[in-house]
Amino acid sequence: MKYQRIILHLRRQWWKMRGAKMGANSFVYKGTEITNPQNFLLAENTILYKNTTIYMSKEGSFSMGRDSHIAPFGYYLIDKNAISFGNHVAIGPFCSFFCHTHTPKGNNEIFSKNYTDASISIGNNVFIGSHSVILPGTIINDNVVIAANSVVSGIIEENTLYGGSPAKRIKSL
Repeated sequence: MKYQRIILHLRRQWWKMRGAKMGANSFVYKGTEITNPQNFLLAENTILYKNTTIYMSKEGSFSMGRDSHIAPFGYYLIDKNAISFGNHVAIGPFCSFFCHTHTPKGNNEIFSKNYTDASISIGNNVFIGSHSVILPGTIINDNVVIAANSVVSGIIEENTLYGGSPAKRIKSL
């Protein structure tokens, strides 16, 4: 166990040397890929577990508040946009966040010219269940639970449980 802590501290220093901003007791586990880490911020006591992929251009940014974590195998396509997470956020395994995606617009050029680009904002005290997909422009307010396997877009009210594909309000919390 002590050996693992040393490895985590070394890996933390490596990310910081590449430009990432990391608070006290924040760690990035093995197998995580972050493009342009100079635009990457983890507040204190925040963890990215193994095999998380974060793609962003030099204009994009990723920030996560304190006392939060992202479970393994997450995928974050930011491009030139931003993903921001508040404090006390838990993201389940295999979740995907898309700030940049293809959008069919009624013609045959789905993959070449039709894109949707928008930032994603996640509030404080939010739990997102495993295998959920968060689409461009989504705003999840404070005190929200997203059920596993949900597809989320739009503005999610605070103090609520959402779930489904597409995600719908299930109840107040």
